[in-house]
Amino acid sequence: MNNVVELPNAHAMEPSEDSVALAFTREFGSTMRFDHHAGAWFQWAETHWMKLDTPVAFHYARVLGRRLGSGRKAMCKSSVAAGAERFARADPVHSVTSEIWDSDPWLLGTPGGTLNLKTGRMHKPRPGEYITKRTSCQPSSERPERWLQFLQDATRNDPAMMTYLQRVAGYCLTGMTTEHSLFFIYGPGGNGKSVFLNTLVHILGDYAQNAPMDTFTSSKFSSHPTELAMLKGARLVTASETEEGRAWAEARIKALTGGDPITARFMRENFFTYQPHFKLLFAGNHQPKLNNVDAAMRRRFNMLPFIHKPDAPDHMLEEKLREEAPRILGWALKGCTEWQAEGLARPAEVVVATDTYFEKQDLISQWLEDNCRVEKGNHSLFTSSANLFNDWSRYAIAAGERPGAKNSLLENLGRLGLVQHRLPPSLGKHRGFKGIELLSPKSGDFYND
Repeated sequence: MNNVVELPNAHAMEPSEDSVALAFTREFGSTMRFDHHAGAWFQWAETHWMKLDTPVAFHYARVLGRRLGSGRKAMCKSSVAAGAERFARADPVHSVTSEIWDSDPWLLGTPGGTLNLKTGRMHKPRPGEYITKRTSCQPSSERPERWLQFLQDATRNDPAMMTYLQRVAGYCLTGMTTEHSLFFIYGPGGNGKSVFLNTLVHILGDYAQNAPMDTFTSSKFSSHPTELAMLKGARLVTASETEEGRAWAEARIKALTGGDPITARFMRENFFTYQPHFKLLFAGNHQPKLNNVDAAMRRRFNMLPFIHKPDAPDHMLEEKLREEAPRILGWALKGCTEWQAEGLARPAEVVVATDTYFEKQDLISQWLEDNCRVEKGNHSLFTSSANLFNDWSRYAIAAGERPGAKNSLLENLGRLGLVQHRLPPSLGKHRGFKGIELLSPKSGDFYND
């Protein structure tokens, strides 16, 4: 879009910063907005609202100032244009916050118009819908033959898995987060996981955002809130190439997939809160570890195995698939319709892969099996919380894992059906659990008669 436009003559008024700002609003009241959270101007580009990365608004104010001042030197100063722009920013006609942009989860901007994902109908872009994003192409109803062949190769022609991948892609077109899911594609190199991920990113265009894996894995350094601010309005957030031995930042994963509002800020701007519309889709050779396996994480995680290498690898496949982008977008739209009608039930291969992942991560269960005698109905068994945690900590550290907080272990034991109990004063007031004892009992463990 050409940002340098011809301005009509401004209405006659006494020249000043204020009068220039008023003239600015008369000329651009319907096509210019200032987002106070992003600290940036947006301009209507006939198909979508475009963020202005150059000082276009300042330029418009400067041109108007020159006209209002009839060429007087005082009105041509940059300070006048800057002051007028500041006035315009505060005008209610222009002034908005980030919540206004891309807020309807069922509208999808495309180069050919705005698509209603509920009805499947396309309509002409409307400024009042405040859409800033577009897919990379217009959808086509033709079959994406090369793409379908790729999926057959990647899944060994598993119809259930192919249907699931199509619905995942369709779900990612929307701004809905009702599935509260994280999708992790794993497998050795050369099996198509990056091709699948990158193709979805390509067709989604502005709606896809790549983030560093450090945003989602634990680190001794805290993440900057701008990382989350950049995800505002995205519908698909991807990350790839996980390092072996990394662990998930579990609290953040729960927050980002739970559908609750997210608080973030842009660099040197104030904090703001937004409703997330994005789905997390990761790919990697190594699956990050979980320090705590609980029901919330089990609900969220979906492990997608891409473990079949093609018989004849095509190193140009990703480029060739771009030629089918409109057809692949049409394929994803069909998946969106199916997802709305039938949901996102996991196929057997995903269920098995996910269960296997959690079995490997559930170090607490392994510790109970190796170091403890568990008889939930046997209340004559008792072990203090302190001794349980100390033994668990030694076990976890020996396995190369962090033991986490004591309360986290106690909550996990409670979820497993063990009963918390406090011994009477005569026995030392120890807090602990009935129905469990260490195979090598420690001092402070008592047996209730």
